[in-house]
Amino acid sequence: MKLRTKSILMTAAFLLTLTGCGDVSAPVEEPAKDVSTQPADPDSKEEDNEEQTPVQEKSKDKGAKGRKAALVTDGSSAMENGFNQAALMGVETYADAACVPYACYSAQGDTEAAYREAILTAIEDDAELVVCVGPDFEEAVGSLQEEYKDVYFLLLGGVPKDAEGEEIEIAANVHCIIYKEEEAGYLAGYMSVLEGYRKFGFIGGEDRSAVEKYGCGYLQGIDAAAQGLEVDGEVQIDYWYVDAALPVEEIGEMATAWYRDGTEVIFTCGGMLYEAVLPAAEACDGMMIGADVDQSEISGRFLTSAKKGIESSVVVALDDFFANGKKWPEDLAGAALSYGAREKCIGLPMQNDAWRFQNVTVGEYLQVLARLRTGEIQILADTEELPETAVSVVYHNQQEEEDS
Repeated sequence: MKLRTKSILMTAAFLLTLTGCGDVSAPVEEPAKDVSTQPADPDSKEEDNEEQTPVQEKSKDKGAKGRKAALVTDGSSAMENGFNQAALMGVETYADAACVPYACYSAQGDTEAAYREAILTAIEDDAELVVCVGPDFEEAVGSLQEEYKDVYFLLLGGVPKDAEGEEIEIAANVHCIIYKEEEAGYLAGYMSVLEGYRKFGFIGGEDRSAVEKYGCGYLQGIDAAAQGLEVDGEVQIDYWYVDAALPVEEIGEMATAWYRDGTEVIFTCGGMLYEAVLPAAEACDGMMIGADVDQSEISGRFLTSAKKGIESSVVVALDDFFANGKKWPEDLAGAALSYGAREKCIGLPMQNDAWRFQNVTVGEYLQVLARLRTGEIQILADTEELPETAVSVVYHNQQEEEDS
């Protein structure tokens, strides 16, 4: 059964011009350009948080049965200017074009039982494909993939794991997409040095793979650009994992202290943490770097954003699933694919007012991006041990701050 309509092809091709993450029915011949969608109205967050699961995002039809595709997110709002929102927009883009019924569910808490229950609710509502957003669902998918062999799963940003957190074999009804966040972090750091900034900060949320890869790439991008310009002796980075998923007060206090001490740009990575840094940036005339999606419309304080093609990767995956008769094609079934620059799935926003670099051009950025795509630039992705750098890096952690 073929569900690839002409509108799907046009929409997917449009999304894939920069953040391609694969192919649909026809190649994209136009030059690469950024076409990120706009973030949701921030005023809508409170409403989204009030009514979490199950919620059909467009009609707010709570508890609607017969949804063929289901998006399942963690307990945060699905419209958070981040990962969840981008995944939702990917599902909406495909489902609206292909006339596929869908619903969105959010876990009622941050426990394994809550993640599992959210998936089970979607399954009880007759979901045939459950799109699970983020590594919080790794254990739940790991335990349910064999139990529900007739249900298909798309796991974004993770792979199935057991109760001990160890990776397990991916069942044929599961497909996983992993993003090369280290490449997006590299580009953000590299271009910021070329712009003329010399003092940087990194505030990461929980110690998890995506956050660590962003930070690891950020360090390497700053270091590479600084060495290339022979200014490595002038560059300093403050680096801190706060071990929090929410914008707690201490993040704002740390950001304020850094800005006042001369930090010019802070890369904030992890859910809604940017909300704690933004007031400090506004008060201290500092700049920020966003994560996952283009966050430029949130504030003029965002210099750029380290993007990954979440929305377009979801569109392509859903197209592959439904066009193959509601099952994963052989090359996707039981497989985890990594998407990065080579697949046109990471980058910095270039459209309209999102390009805020004044001293470097889009052309210079595209030259660096091309070197990344061809493999000329090699980036360490193993976050077990952070890379050695010629620039000065001050590593902070929560325990040191509490003991001082």
